[in-house]
Amino acid sequence: MYLIAIHVPIHVDQSKYYLSTEWLKSVRLLRDSFAGRYGPINIIAPSHPYDPDNASQTLEEVVPSEEDIEVFPSFDSRCRSRHYWLQHRRRWQQELKDLVSDADVVHAGLDDVYRPISYEGFLEGRRQNKATVFVQDTDIALQTRQLSTNRPPMHRLRAAGYANIFERLCRDAVSTASLSMLKGTRLMNRYGPYQKNAQLFHDTSYSIEDIVDEDFILMRCERLRHRLLDGGPLRFMYCGRLTPRKGLVDSIEIIAKVVAMGGNVQFDIIGDGEQRDELQTRIDALHLNDRVRLLGNVAYGPELFDQIRQYDALLFTPLAEDTPRMIFDAYAAGLPLIAYDIDYVVERKTEEDAALVLPNGDIDGSAEAILSLTQQPHNITTLSFAARDAAEYHASENWYFRRAQWTIEAVDRHRLASGVTTIGV
Repeated sequence: MYLIAIHVPIHVDQSKYYLSTEWLKSVRLLRDSFAGRYGPINIIAPSHPYDPDNASQTLEEVVPSEEDIEVFPSFDSRCRSRHYWLQHRRRWQQELKDLVSDADVVHAGLDDVYRPISYEGFLEGRRQNKATVFVQDTDIALQTRQLSTNRPPMHRLRAAGYANIFERLCRDAVSTASLSMLKGTRLMNRYGPYQKNAQLFHDTSYSIEDIVDEDFILMRCERLRHRLLDGGPLRFMYCGRLTPRKGLVDSIEIIAKVVAMGGNVQFDIIGDGEQRDELQTRIDALHLNDRVRLLGNVAYGPELFDQIRQYDALLFTPLAEDTPRMIFDAYAAGLPLIAYDIDYVVERKTEEDAALVLPNGDIDGSAEAILSLTQQPHNITTLSFAARDAAEYHASENWYFRRAQWTIEAVDRHRLASGVTTIGV
């Protein structure tokens, strides 16, 4: 059995269990990549009441009898940190202990020092001498420090302490895990000196079949050229959670500035989250209702890709380091990345040359760069073809093949070192 211990909640409706559509798609791809080598995929995670109307992502039911995927909901994900330690941790550790005992592979990571839910799974896997896969998909230590930059001194001090503890825990995991997967060169550089067996990765869920062809890009860019000549807008999109660190207020401010400078742009925001009302208030205050729209959630799959193919570029202005998969989903639609110059964006510019880098936090400078795009649409065309080329390399078929090979090799090495010769199926 391949066990995933994770902080992402399982949504519970009596005897029915739900995961976010995008997360479930990833689990299915992982299951298929192993072709039954380790048996079913089991997921243990905190629970959350099923409430699709207020969920930040679309939800989909997991049917174990049809999926070869089992889910094990535990304590309520909404509990405070102190309640986790005082009331729920012992139960969580026992549930992990029971499931890990039957696992061939334990997959975990670290998301939160205050509630190290997934990390507890890694520790239990290590205690029981199981093959372990440790995953880090964002540089949380850097992100924490960046988000505290303009905060009061005590907040910065706490953030620095948090980041230091986070780094120490990750170093320990990376140095002992059978396989560590680190997203982006920043994480590889941070933890590389401690690695036992680390691999740099970029995770995706779209298929090769979802990638637009070159003729589609030519046709869309030609339509864009004519639209701009006719005084029409350059159309941007964002797809993801509506949460402050994603910097959507900055995106809206940039759009307002471009409009004030005489540019014609539109910006559609796909997704939901706790910042929705604040964003709508800002849109109203800037009189941008005809320029910026909040479209709500769209299920991950054909409907989403059909929708994002209609835009010209992805606009992303995070307040701190981030590594969203929407970058690669946009690539599949042939959309270039127009984004603040955080490390991961600079890496995408260097590796794929499918990004226009904006000056971080500089509303005026970013607006000027976008205004120039409305005047030079051929730059969008060049970036769009580069995005499509990158999408082929990063497609899920290719990514999950690489990931499966890394895992199989790491598990085999662990078995050899442990004197185990059989494979649990």
